Parts: sequence; structure tokens; C-alpha cells
Amino acid sequence: MRIQKASLKNIVIERIKNYISENNLKPNDKFLTEKMLTEQLKVSRTVVREALISLQAVGILMIKPGGGIYIADTKLGSIHTILKHHYETYGVKIRELVEIRKILELGALRLIIEKQVPLDIDQLKEINESYHQTIKNNEDTKKFDRLFHQSLIKATDNATFFNFSEIIHEYFSLVKIDLIENQEALIRSYEQHNEIVDAIRDNDLVHAQKTMTDHFEPIFTFIKQMEEES
Repeated sequence: MRIQKASLKNIVIERIKNYISENNLKPNDKFLTEKMLTEQLKVSRTVVREALISLQAVGILMIKPGGGIYIADTKLGSIHTILKHHYETYGVKIRELVEIRKILELGALRLIIEKQVPLDIDQLKEINESYHQTIKNNEDTKKFDRLFHQSLIKATDNATFFNFSEIIHEYFSLVKIDLIENQEALIRSYEQHNEIVDAIRDNDLVHAQKTMTDHFEPIFTFIKQMEEES
């Protein structure tokens, strides 16, 4: 586990939030376009898009397909502000955050299976294969791992649940901690993703949740070691 420097996406997120504050933008005000942000911030459109998606997820922006970007009119943004303030004031226990994320993902599996939500199995498999490819190429795996879990939460067909999950993820990202795993562990993670998808397809909630629990075990083990050493 290591402390990471702020990513380019996070830097863009902070600059966008500063721009909103400095210009006193209000809910439903139209925001800058992707192209304008790319030119002003001197970063790629991919980075800008990822930052915008994150800001939409935590209730700061609202992206209307084909209709532009607006300042969101939602109370979820204030929840994120409260969480950020709590982190900056009191700090946070990593174990507690991981426990929350585990509860959310186990709950997502239950919602998907119990509600019989139509799931795009092929899309999830495709994302996981991209994850597998980054493992084999010894590239950064976080993007596709994050996308896989994000897609599961989104598949609950519950917008409030998804937004809350994104807020918790943003809160988790504030600590900028990353578990470094070897290739064998990453391959096991890839296999667990496939097991989870197959269990959802078979409506096997018990197996899906057990596999997800196993999926979280490496980080809990690492946290325990850190707690014992401190």
C-alpha cells in the first residue's frame, strides 16, 4: 500500500470546483463544454471527461446528453461536502471505508438478483477482459477494475444507491491509498470478477456474495497487518 500523488483527474476536479466557486455559479447554470475545459486546462479530453463523470456522480455537475453541462440542483453535492469536511477535520479509518464499500457491493448484488434486473453480461465480461489485458501488459489496472465495480452498482437500477456509492468512492479516494498486488493476485481478482458475473447470471446470490467477500479479503488482510505493526 502506498500514498499516491494527486492524479491528473483529481487536479482537474479541484480546478473545476474552484472555477464554480470563483464564478459563483448556481444550480442549473450552464457550465463550460468539454472542448473549452480541454483547452483551458491543457489536458486530454479523456481526463476532462473522467473528471466530469466524477463530479456528476457526487452531485456537483449534471451532464445532459446532447444538451451540455450544468451545475447540478441536488442535495447529494452537500453530502459530499460534509464527508470531505469530516475527512479533513477528523481523518478516516481505512478499515471503516473498506467495510462500507463491501456492504454496498454486497447490497448491489442482492438488489440485482432479487429485482431480476436485466444485466448486460457481455458488457461486464468485456470490461473484465480489458482488465485482464492490463494485467498481462503490466499496465495500471485501476481504471477497468473501477469500471467493473461501478457497472455492477449502476446495474441495480437504483439512482440513489448509485449516487451514494459514488460519493463513498470519492470519499475513499481522498485518502489516496492503493493496495499494490502482484500479478498472481490480480489474475485471481479477474477470475473473481467472472465468477461474480456468472453467479448473477445464474441468480445465485449466495455464491455471488461469497465471491465478493473473498474479493475484499486481500485489503482487509493488509489493513490487519498495518494495524498490528502500528
